[in-house]
Amino acid sequence: MEFTDAQLAQQPVGYWTGAVRAAVVQYINGRLGELGLTQPHWWSIYQLGESRSRLTRDELLERVSRQRPYVDVSTLGPAVDDLLGSEQLRVDEAGRLSLTETGTALRDRVLALLPEVRAQIHDGISEEDYVFVVKVLRRMLGNIGGDTGFDQAL
Repeated sequence: MEFTDAQLAQQPVGYWTGAVRAAVVQYINGRLGELGLTQPHWWSIYQLGESRSRLTRDELLERVSRQRPYVDVSTLGPAVDDLLGSEQLRVDEAGRLSLTETGTALRDRVLALLPEVRAQIHDGISEEDYVFVVKVLRRMLGNIGGDTGFDQAL
């Protein structure tokens, strides 16, 4: 269905941001599912791969929480258990987690998949339009006292 600009101007941003978030998460989880993963699995693998040292579960949860403040970190415990069970991760006697060789190979496969996932989500959208939308959303967030300082590189 197509809407006029006047109709779009009256539509609730909460609907559209919620619908986009749900669809994007579903799409990403579907693509990760091709490799037997979900986002919590990926966040765990990614952070452990990026870490210069092994991390405890608590340290892993703290890192994900800082980098992805919108994430329910309670989903990470079961994901870590799954990854340990599938031998993607190992835990040493001090309780520190690290990737196994198969976990590292899986991380590399996901990293190779991510540009394709991003390209599909952004298909037909110029970089300028994308930047404009993010600026508008940040402004709306700031207008209502939300945190506009998200830094995915934390």
